[in-house]
Amino acid sequence: MVLGAQGVWCNALFFAYLISPRTVHRFVGYLEEEAVVTYTRQIKDLDAGRLPKWEKLQAPEIAVDYWNMPEGHRTMRDLLLYIRADESKHREVNHTFGNLDQKEDPNPFVSEYRDPETPHPTKGLAHPKPTGWERHEII
Repeated sequence: MVLGAQGVWCNALFFAYLISPRTVHRFVGYLEEEAVVTYTRQIKDLDAGRLPKWEKLQAPEIAVDYWNMPEGHRTMRDLLLYIRADESKHREVNHTFGNLDQKEDPNPFVSEYRDPETPHPTKGLAHPKPTGWERHEII
């Protein structure tokens, strides 16, 4: 039942993307924004002692491997920080693509920039832009 619903959801997003990529990127950006808020709340709840079972819980090995979590920084709190940063980047990327002309503009996350010292979109977290990069900032 759930898999069927996921398939319908994915197909709907695919067809919506064919019609308006900008709209889908914006929508996904807002979904990622909600994820950032959710993980922030979980971190605050953990810090406030409202998740006592998670206080000493270690991140699963699959998460340690995926995020290359260093020794001594493998708690559930650490994992939430990694996941939140990941969702934050997804939010930035999708909002940036939502700000661009899908047919004309290059992918700013793989483009080469004349002045590498000037902040610009990157694959990392060096210059975060929660609402995405505006077209005039990168074109």
